[in-house]
Amino acid sequence: MKWSRSGSVFVALLTLTFLVVAASAAGLTPLQKAIQKGDIKKVTELLDKGAKINEWNFGTPLIMAASSGQLQIAKLLIERGADLNMIGQNGWTALGCAAAEGHSDIVDLLISKGADVDQAIQGMKTWAEWSRSLGTNLDQKLSQGAILIQKRAGQAYYASGQYEKAAAAFRAQIQSDPREPQNYVFLAFSDLAIKKYDEAQAAAEAALKLAPDNVEALQALADTLAATGDYPGAINSLNKAIALDPKNPWVEMRLGNIFYNLGNYDEAINHFRTASELAPDELSPLRSVMNVAARAGKYDEAISAASTLLAKLQPKDSAEVLGLRSFLYREKGLLTEAAADADKAASIDPDHDWTHLARAAVALDRGDNGLALNELSAVKDPENLVAAVLKVVAVARKGDLAGAESAFSQISRNVASSTNALVIRNASLALDLLKPVRQAHLDKAASLVAGSHWAEALNEYAAAFKISNQAGREELLSTVSTLFKSHPELAELPEEARKHSLRAEVLIQEKDLTGAVEEFNQALGLAPFCPVLYYNQALILANLRQYRQAVEQMKTFLLLAPKDQKAREAKDLIYQWEFRLERQAGK
Repeated sequence: MKWSRSGSVFVALLTLTFLVVAASAAGLTPLQKAIQKGDIKKVTELLDKGAKINEWNFGTPLIMAASSGQLQIAKLLIERGADLNMIGQNGWTALGCAAAEGHSDIVDLLISKGADVDQAIQGMKTWAEWSRSLGTNLDQKLSQGAILIQKRAGQAYYASGQYEKAAAAFRAQIQSDPREPQNYVFLAFSDLAIKKYDEAQAAAEAALKLAPDNVEALQALADTLAATGDYPGAINSLNKAIALDPKNPWVEMRLGNIFYNLGNYDEAINHFRTASELAPDELSPLRSVMNVAARAGKYDEAISAASTLLAKLQPKDSAEVLGLRSFLYREKGLLTEAAADADKAASIDPDHDWTHLARAAVALDRGDNGLALNELSAVKDPENLVAAVLKVVAVARKGDLAGAESAFSQISRNVASSTNALVIRNASLALDLLKPVRQAHLDKAASLVAGSHWAEALNEYAAAFKISNQAGREELLSTVSTLFKSHPELAELPEEARKHSLRAEVLIQEKDLTGAVEEFNQALGLAPFCPVLYYNQALILANLRQYRQAVEQMKTFLLLAPKDQKAREAKDLIYQWEFRLERQAGK
């Protein structure tokens, strides 16, 4: 429904307080009266009783709230289903009215919730034409409102996770104002969020060309370089930012994240700690100290950070930290403290993953393996490796070694590559429990070798390999390498593993390298002694700039096939990748 002209009321609308003036003459609805007073309780009550949320009376309730700056009421109306894009024949929309009155917070809200930016700006042009036809000129105010919408659109889209729209909005801003560096900075972060790394880097570099000392542009450039694995470049950019702004905690946080990704936990903790000192009211730096220290096996520092964090958190938000601290106490052998924290976490949020993990660990230490399994089965994150390893321990302690072996075999590769101290220690417990099973596979393999049943023996070695620690894995690689010398046909790809290898090739052609790595993992799960799989996966990992993993895979290839025709090339690649690792670490 759209309003119609009505004499003096119509002229009064030109003041931009139109809804209050015009509707007063025409008669406010009860809902409009409540909005005019800013009485959100009454607005809620009327809506609950069935007030028409989109009724047009010189505008909708949302238009009235937007034009009069009633942010909380606008939020309520939107939550209740108000139409964001209703438009009058004069061009009014909620977004246009909020912008015309300069209510930037409501402009942000409306854009983030889906208000049509183009419709609002076009409506403001209609509105301006209409006002001129009455001999009143609102051009300047409406023009300023349209500019406000254009300036706020990108940030509003970005804040609400609409990164494609944010990037488009910032590109439009750049076209209208190509000398403003901040537009390029915002564009860089938007392109980064949608993984357009080349575009993001170009935008960040354009910002720095206009403003070489722009700290945000340096951070944007660092983020794009880190996303593509250029950690030395990212660190260099962030060091420049620190020189310009030495008390910026978010630069320190970025450095911490980079060193964490490089596996340099000590350096990561140092930067997270500095960020926490620079921003003591921010919780994320302290949380990062806690998490990385726990991962690094620095349990005292992790517990200290957790305790400080708990003093800052609301009790209702503390279940995760209590659960982790409980687990850390348990790792240190402080079982009473571990049990107390697990109980506290359960009283706050019994369904949090860390609550379940803490209670499972306490149950394991008390010998209640059934309760431990119940708790671990409730963990929602399917990729939680700590939970998966604890489940193996619980199953083995219940006497089901076959079930424990099956469970550990499924996570064996992830465990072998993990640098998480919590995973490593508990995996060691699981592997100790599985030693009799491993030995049985080795004994059977020896018997099969003696009987010249080479393929069957290889299967037994593979089963033992999946439940071996690092030393045991290396020993088996050496054993199998010797077997390959006399029986090279055993190194060929089994059919099912071949299928995954070919799938990886397709993904490589489609430039999905991460997917290709996963397909190779599937193939290696089926054929853990096939040299070509390690070689090919190493190349992909290097292209992803994951040089540490690439080196490990290529070294495994050399253990299995030291005389292969690609051995020389493999050694040279290892030297190159190790050099890149040194550069990444700043050496």
